[in-house]
Amino acid sequence: MLANLYLNPLDHGANDQTGKQARMVRYADDFVIACRKGQSAKVMVRLKRWLKAKGLRLNEAKTRVVEICQEGINFLGFNLTWRKSFRGRGYLHVQPSQKSRQALREKLGGILNHWTLWRPMEEVVRKANEILRGWAGYFHFGNSGSVMNRMNHYSQNRLRRWLWRKQSCRRSLWEAYPAEDLHHRYGLYELPTTAKRKAAR
Repeated sequence: MLANLYLNPLDHGANDQTGKQARMVRYADDFVIACRKGQSAKVMVRLKRWLKAKGLRLNEAKTRVVEICQEGINFLGFNLTWRKSFRGRGYLHVQPSQKSRQALREKLGGILNHWTLWRPMEEVVRKANEILRGWAGYFHFGNSGSVMNRMNHYSQNRLRRWLWRKQSCRRSLWEAYPAEDLHHRYGLYELPTTAKRKAAR
């Protein structure tokens, strides 16, 4: 709330008073300013001057200038890189960052492990689904389809191994628990693999 009160004028200054030379995207006190090539130094000077006048300053350790065509950035859990399509057109590729994927793996690992084998299957699957649905609700955007597919394989393997241990199964993992059964019989939530784009505000 305090960040919004202080920085709302900065949003308008960056987006309305720069002659379309810069565009700012902000969440609380975390923000990215996109500008035309060769304009970053001027934008940085103006930004520091504005913040200083308000008694604020940049976190220098987290602030950097990036040429998006050469190096990607992570912002709010997403990784953004500039790529070319099959038709040779440039586009901003948006997908969950490696850190966000690792966080999901760790959360699922905290539920689907040998310490929870004594718990009812329905309870464990429900808790895993809560995590998966929440992750999908946030990251189902942009070019997330391939990442969602990989994380589906991860969640399937975690549940598959958990069930194999819990039920003391003697058959092979994949023979006993095919992916279709994990979703339809045991109720594992399947992350959406067709990415969607949210309307800009």
